Amino acid sequence: MNYKYKFSIISAVYKVEQFVAETIESLISQTIGFKNIQLILVDDGSPDGSGAICDKYAEKYDNIVVIHKENGGVSSARNAGLERVEGKYVNFLDSDDLLTPSTLKKVWDFFEAHENEIDMVSIPLYFFDGIKGDHPLNFKFEQGSRVVNLLEDWFNPQLSMASAFIKASALEDRRVDSRLAFAEDAQLMQKILLDKCKLGLVAEGKYMYRRRVTGAPSAIQTTTQRAEWYLPCLKYFHIEILDYYKEKLGYVPRFIQASLMYDMQWRLRQALIPEGVLTDQEKQEYFDLIKYIVGHFENDTIYAQKHISTELKLFALKLKYGREPELRFVENDVELCYNGETVSSLSAIVSKLENFEYKDGQVVLEGYINLHNISLENFGLKVDVNGKQYDCRLIEGKSSFSLGQIFLTRYRFSCSFPIKDKNNAVAFKFNINGRSISAKRLVFGKFFPIGNMYWHLYYSFDKYMLTKNNGVLYINECDFLAKLKREIGLHIELWKKHENGSVSASFMRAAVRILSIFKHKPIWLISDRISKAGDNGEAFFRYMCEKHPEIDARFVIAKDCEDYAKMKQVGKVLVKDSFWHKLLLLMSDYIVSSHAEDYIFNPFGNHFQGYRDILFRKKFVFLQHGVIMNDLSDWLFRFNKRIFGFVTSAKGEYDSIASPEYDYNENQVWLTGLPRFDRLYNADEKQITIMPTWRRYIMKGYNKDTKQWEVEDDFTSSDYFKFYTGLLSNEKLNKVLDKCGYSLAFLPHPNMQPHINYFKVNDKVKFFDADTDYRDIYASSSLIVADYTSAVFDFAYLRKPIVYAQFDAEDFFGGKHTVKKGYFNYERDGLGEVEYTLDATVDRIIEYIENDCKLKEKYEKRIDDFFAYSDKNNCERIYNKMIQMQ
Repeated sequence: MNYKYKFSIISAVYKVEQFVAETIESLISQTIGFKNIQLILVDDGSPDGSGAICDKYAEKYDNIVVIHKENGGVSSARNAGLERVEGKYVNFLDSDDLLTPSTLKKVWDFFEAHENEIDMVSIPLYFFDGIKGDHPLNFKFEQGSRVVNLLEDWFNPQLSMASAFIKASALEDRRVDSRLAFAEDAQLMQKILLDKCKLGLVAEGKYMYRRRVTGAPSAIQTTTQRAEWYLPCLKYFHIEILDYYKEKLGYVPRFIQASLMYDMQWRLRQALIPEGVLTDQEKQEYFDLIKYIVGHFENDTIYAQKHISTELKLFALKLKYGREPELRFVENDVELCYNGETVSSLSAIVSKLENFEYKDGQVVLEGYINLHNISLENFGLKVDVNGKQYDCRLIEGKSSFSLGQIFLTRYRFSCSFPIKDKNNAVAFKFNINGRSISAKRLVFGKFFPIGNMYWHLYYSFDKYMLTKNNGVLYINECDFLAKLKREIGLHIELWKKHENGSVSASFMRAAVRILSIFKHKPIWLISDRISKAGDNGEAFFRYMCEKHPEIDARFVIAKDCEDYAKMKQVGKVLVKDSFWHKLLLLMSDYIVSSHAEDYIFNPFGNHFQGYRDILFRKKFVFLQHGVIMNDLSDWLFRFNKRIFGFVTSAKGEYDSIASPEYDYNENQVWLTGLPRFDRLYNADEKQITIMPTWRRYIMKGYNKDTKQWEVEDDFTSSDYFKFYTGLLSNEKLNKVLDKCGYSLAFLPHPNMQPHINYFKVNDKVKFFDADTDYRDIYASSSLIVADYTSAVFDFAYLRKPIVYAQFDAEDFFGGKHTVKKGYFNYERDGLGEVEYTLDATVDRIIEYIENDCKLKEKYEKRIDDFFAYSDKNNCERIYNKMIQMQ
């Protein structure tokens, strides 16, 4: 058959006004020559200017076809494009993605060289824009360009039609299944692959897949809210393909199993199906279909998956067989078997070391073990030290769920043992039914002083040195020469490694040792956000500069922000992530911050491995960003942050942090009050300030380039937008404000600041930007209308009234946002009234205005009972704690 073009590129166009021109230009610049490309742009009823941009290009180029149609989804758009194909090979490029200039030339040459062997060619897919990096399936290109016989080399899943090129002849009688909103391209490709059971791989090509935002509005987080991702996808993709191959071949080949299991693993990683998406009957049907589908996969097909844990693979096998594995006791191990086939062993249970302590001749090791959801009787964990075993205390922790069922239980362990000999070999042993099994999978948490990347890395304490080799810890006596020899060996290893910042680590370690000789003062690094001060960090830094010059206090902040110059006038400033910041952090005695993101105490990112032993010695004091009300134990758990001093302000807050959920002891939780409370003042200007926090469920995600959270496209339809624009423009409220001489101000959360223009519906409202000092807002306001934010506790500290507007409490606490309810109950403990509708909120504000915004006796008592202190000595209490705990 004669074709007019070498390639037909079909692109479904919808709401890509910013990007479609760049996509088209990437095809125009192809080295194969644009004249050899037919570009079919299908405007799928896009409401923006995308269609007009397509038309402009079509006016310039005869080989560009534009189809305008009513919105029907990507499947209907691609099918409309297929009706116009005149090229030999077809691709479905997404209209905001790119092909690198030589890609089509490389694909053409490869196809022509293997024309009779293959119907489909795949190229590597790379993320760009907000997220950068390789697609998980790029591993199949590691051996270079080649033709893969899928019946023999079966683990090469191809599920993206955008990064594939297909012979037009293979598509003549085929169309994309419009019943599918997801996996429609994967379904079509699996059918095409049956014809030859071969796939061409062109490693030199590059498909650039635009990921505009991070914060993970990925498939798992956005699609799980849509019913189409559940039953239709299983019925019309998974089961359709299983039936198709069984009908054509009489069996399901491994390469199809691998592709379907690759998709299935993302489903298994889903802990729970969100409420309201499926009925109970549909949930049961979905679960039954998953068991049916997994039942078609060979055990090694399940185990070949690269993006789920061993424990989830075992869960998939449990679904397949409908039972737990048999236990087979062999020499030095217990194997997990199905029908006599070994699938795993208990020696492979992960033992993760998180903490190491030494005091008065006793070593304490803490960490986790992950137990599969299998029946184990008489299970125990022991530490073997030179042949003598010591019991570990096991505490059942949080369980991990798949589709609502527990597949893994995490147990925290703690063991203590004396160091009696000069040389001590420490190994972990699982004890099951009287058998002792050596643990093989010993891994190290990010705060453990040694790790697996560098063999020579060590941790010295007292007269001992901690090292490791082949899953065994060694605690041996050592002198100065032994430590020096180990340090020299580490430097040699760092230079030989020459990756992951290893050479820099060598320089830094040497610099720390030399400069520490000249260190005459304790070094305390203090910070707030990367690019903004004005929080507890600034308050504590000001206190230190004024009251304690005997401490070398430095404030860490980005140089390109407005607060940099301000903080330089207060005291010594370090530029975030600069050489001096990193060096002085390694030399510091305390790291003190209002934030607990990892970059605060680890500015080396993924290159921290060469500094493990030094970072382990750092004492991190968490000043907090506000009073904790909700359950943040998943984030702030001791093994996640290793906080040395956890500052609290309220009695209930203290009790919640000093609990098993967070796992901090009484010495680590400090009831001192927040530093910024010391700087609060009152200068009432008859101002009503509205201060809502953000909502994860109205955001697309985080854009790394703009460093901003982006709102969803339908943001103006959200309850959040409607409530606050309704409140800001409320006629009834505005009349009372004017009558009583009050003004209205709006201060959204920093994540919402880039979108503040959406809310400018009333010229009388004062809009505060992100650089506004909260302290000044508290001072000038007479009443604050909040929702769930902890920022208003500062306002309550001044004994001023608060109203909570919680119109979306069910969504906020129902799993759509990022919080879980904690000890604080707004109705019982709230420091003001809680309102749930716009009208009730307006009426409550008016009531306060008409009473001169006087704090009610009921809430004054709650405030007095809530805070541990009401003075301005919070910084002093924190300083005294730090000196006491040195």
